[in-house]
Amino acid sequence: MSTKPRRPFAKIRRYTLATIGVVAAVGGVAGNLGSIVDLWDKFFGGGKAAVEGELAPVTDVSGTWYAEVGYDWGAKHREEFVLELEGNELRGTASFLGVRRGVLEGRMSGDRLSFVTRTLETLGNGPSREVEHRYVGRVSGSEIRFSLQSTGGYSEHVPVEFVARRGP
Repeated sequence: MSTKPRRPFAKIRRYTLATIGVVAAVGGVAGNLGSIVDLWDKFFGGGKAAVEGELAPVTDVSGTWYAEVGYDWGAKHREEFVLELEGNELRGTASFLGVRRGVLEGRMSGDRLSFVTRTLETLGNGPSREVEHRYVGRVSGSEIRFSLQSTGGYSEHVPVEFVARRGP
């Protein structure tokens, strides 16, 4: 039998002190960077907040943008994007086949943006089907490089890539 006195909470106390020390050290470093999220982003390449655009500084895309879009079925249209940025929320219109559609679920994070528009597709006398158009873009100067994926409707589509340029 051991003559060593039992200290049942010694191990817990040691781990607690170690945890407090780590938190204090991280807090001191994070204070210099602005927040713990900044520290996380610096070492691990971005957390959930940066992905969702809640804390990342954003590029202002407010204004009118134009693009020549070649669709996967061969049609080409000059499309117009009228965007308004408020915080990280993106609103406005985006034309599809020359017709303006409301921007839904618009988000901006850093130089990346995303939004959805919807249209109805009709085939013959059949019922209309909703088509969802998901736009993902990256801003670089006076250009936005977009990828557009349309799903739903009567036909399948491959992603379409195009460049929108800021209007006058």
